[in-house]
Amino acid sequence: MATAVASSPGRVTVIGEHTDYNEGRALGVATAQRTTVKAAAGTPGALEITSTIGTASCAIDAPAGPPFAVLAAALARAAGVQGVRLEVTSDLPMGAGLASSAAYAVAVALALGIEGDAVTVARACQAAEREAGSDVGLLDQLVALEAREGTAVLIGFEALSVAHVPVRGAIGLTVVDTGERRALRASPYAQRRAECARAAEVIGPLGRATAADVATLRDPVLARRARHVVTECARVDEARRALEADDLGALGSLLDAGHASLRDEFEASTPGVEAVRDAVRAQPGIAGVRLTGAGFGGCLVVAHEPDASVAAQGRWTTRLRPGAGASVSPGR
Repeated sequence: MATAVASSPGRVTVIGEHTDYNEGRALGVATAQRTTVKAAAGTPGALEITSTIGTASCAIDAPAGPPFAVLAAALARAAGVQGVRLEVTSDLPMGAGLASSAAYAVAVALALGIEGDAVTVARACQAAEREAGSDVGLLDQLVALEAREGTAVLIGFEALSVAHVPVRGAIGLTVVDTGERRALRASPYAQRRAECARAAEVIGPLGRATAADVATLRDPVLARRARHVVTECARVDEARRALEADDLGALGSLLDAGHASLRDEFEASTPGVEAVRDAVRAQPGIAGVRLTGAGFGGCLVVAHEPDASVAAQGRWTTRLRPGAGASVSPGR
């Protein structure tokens, strides 16, 4: 195989959590932080990885070892690669809700030469992540692949449609790390997916359901999960209009409402996350704050006046300037 270098951004969900696997809608942007993978021919039948989080080696056809090796081996098989060495570097924080695993998967897929449109590559990455133990949707991969600088990616998951919404200077966005790390495999994420699936057995795909449909659910837990998805999809539509109108106040209110729904209806927040969010929300110039990512820890996305500064008691923060999507180039 020819040597190739691929780079993929992380993802910040502006609004639209837990909607992708429910045939709903989401609005996300690419981060400036990226994961880069260099792929070169290696020993036949073998995968070797060196990275900022460790090293691993395994057989491509019978992978064993850490999940990042199992994931890469699955993509190597999908690409028809016989033997490969991967060098991985990244400035994306792990377990922070910024889709570091999807950025890694997309960069590996492109470096290995997996071809096709964004949906084809995203599905290959999704399958590899599932083989590695994470039953993920398609939000993170599609944002990474479809992002354009200065825009948010609007995805409709029923038909896997994509549109781009400009994010202009009238609206400031900042990411704040709460300091609480989580891994999807060890979080209630799988339980929430199962609850959504049980609700969908009664009322159909939640991303296409209505408030009246939710009212027919007799189980109060399933009703809360479904109500979050239904109202979150409506917030996605309203957020698109707020961005197009440069309406910071409207966008901030939607972020606050989305966070309340994640906390109360989906039960995806934690006391530590709430403490950081309350402190950030009380600062001058802040219009709205919500969890971004699957929840149970991770980062907050903050909508604020363009000149406002966001402080987080020594925690990691970064001004969000929607970045470009994944790319690949010949290696040296």
